[in-house]
Amino acid sequence: MQRRPLGSSGLEVSSIGLGTWAMGGHVETWGYVDDRESIATIHQALDCGINLIDTAPIYGLGHSEEIVGKAIHARRDEVILATKCGLLFPKSKDEVPPRCLSRECILRGCEESLRRLRTDVIDLYQCHRPDPETPCQETMGALTTLLEQGKIRAIGLSNYSCEQIAAAQEFGPIVALQPPFSMLNLRAADDLVPFCIEHDIAVLPYSPLAKGLLTGKFSAESRFTDVRARDPEFIGERFRRNLHVVEQLVEIAAGYDKTVTQLVVNWTTTHVGITAPIIGAKRPSQVLEHAGGVGWTIKEDDRDRIETILRS
Repeated sequence: MQRRPLGSSGLEVSSIGLGTWAMGGHVETWGYVDDRESIATIHQALDCGINLIDTAPIYGLGHSEEIVGKAIHARRDEVILATKCGLLFPKSKDEVPPRCLSRECILRGCEESLRRLRTDVIDLYQCHRPDPETPCQETMGALTTLLEQGKIRAIGLSNYSCEQIAAAQEFGPIVALQPPFSMLNLRAADDLVPFCIEHDIAVLPYSPLAKGLLTGKFSAESRFTDVRARDPEFIGERFRRNLHVVEQLVEIAAGYDKTVTQLVVNWTTTHVGITAPIIGAKRPSQVLEHAGGVGWTIKEDDRDRIETILRS
């Protein structure tokens, strides 16, 4: 598995990362997930040469971090471990997780994550979402304190705009950004990716498979009861348009004897400015399929064809 620089951090990550939102999550979010299978999935990723493991406290209210910690405990030196801060646990299942990037919340949250992850250092510590109630200087002050204490190795941001990244850079080094980005959501390519290239910031896009839409496993008859049930991309005319896009991509993938998932992974990892897409998985077989998306080349005429499909 190819390694790529994580911005200016001095760390190197695999060309794809493993996302763990589904691991330890609620049934209502991604369906039932077995902890033993989740651990096997993480081990499969490491066996494939995937060293970037991304999690967050809010995933399963700490349970995802606990699973990751258990899985990597004996293989910690093989992992670039990424987690997040800034989203508090909701008091009920209907409450939107409150944002808090105050110094107190960050320092306390880091200690809790270190405990759940069974480690003494987090390689990449990311603000999950901006907190408009806390001054950027306070947030970055807490993060740079953690850097100085050796509890984290690098600072990253998730769901931040160019302006918000620039503001954070005034108070400390930002080495990575997690924006939403996929074949069905290209907005980051217009501004965020060029900004990150200019400032030597790694781009770790999340949801590159568009919550499974780009795997080819859904049809017009598919119905959803999980997190996808409220996603506009899975509803009405947009859902039908997305399915039509996937049908065309399936044809291109077949020409390489690859699945559409593998075509999407390849296209994403080789997109200008992309360092390592974070790809979620619940089973070892999914990791193996994702790993089959790297190490080969999409021909230029097929890239042009894909571009036409996505921009139409």
